[in-house]
Amino acid sequence: GTLNRGACRAGVRACDEQGEGYGPCAGQVLPAPDRCDTAEDEDCDGVVNKGCTYARCGDVPRGLPSDVYALDPDGPGPEPEFDAYCDLVTDGGGWALLYNSVGSEAGKTLPFWNIPYAERLGTRGEPAPGQNFYRGSLYLVGREYRDEIEDLEGTVEEVLRATAEGIDAETMRLLRPAHVAGSADIFVAHFMSGWSSRDHDGDPSPGNCALLHQNVTQHYAQCWEYNLGSDADDPFNDGGWGPHLGTHIAERLALASDGTLHTRVRRISRWTRW
Repeated sequence: GTLNRGACRAGVRACDEQGEGYGPCAGQVLPAPDRCDTAEDEDCDGVVNKGCTYARCGDVPRGLPSDVYALDPDGPGPEPEFDAYCDLVTDGGGWALLYNSVGSEAGKTLPFWNIPYAERLGTRGEPAPGQNFYRGSLYLVGREYRDEIEDLEGTVEEVLRATAEGIDAETMRLLRPAHVAGSADIFVAHFMSGWSSRDHDGDPSPGNCALLHQNVTQHYAQCWEYNLGSDADDPFNDGGWGPHLGTHIAERLALASDGTLHTRVRRISRWTRW
């Protein structure tokens, strides 16, 4: 952690000959500058990789934990850096959290997903596994995707693995989507089809699926296998709880249900890497 001088250690600052300041330190080893390509605290300040920015989660050095890191995918380009939660463990790591819907007994999750069309590539919430979060701009850079669902008993299942070559920023349709693994129904409903918000009907259903389901913005087909905010059993708002999954899908995936046709789940998350 020092300039080629061994372990960090304290030193003593000595007054200069004039007594007006400090002269060279006695016994001190100067810290090395923090590097961004290691998992070490080179400058000994107790913070690893402070001030580091990465092009993608996959560039975060091995050995660091899954956490929030600063990303800047376009480097010197015009887009500013941003904070992303990076999963550095699953399937080799490198996954950035794109959206996260977490069930709320207080009813805070349903209104979170009322995202207007103008904010489709924007950010809402803070990136953390236990909080509601959305960063639509990651669709512009994402190439691999995975969806995971946590049921009411805490079982987590990866329900979809897919790829795309970007997104049409106007229609929010993913470009050349391909199913890799997981539920084909979820792939069709929530990856390869349309996208709707309360003020944009881009799904293939005769009606606007977002308007039909409590103004929840997401990808839809006819209309959904999972929903980030709405139930499909009356009352659709379900106390504002948030994430729901068709029970027929839950049973197929061996996930717990609450006994209704569209069960509550604890969490629905989408991750991407590039």
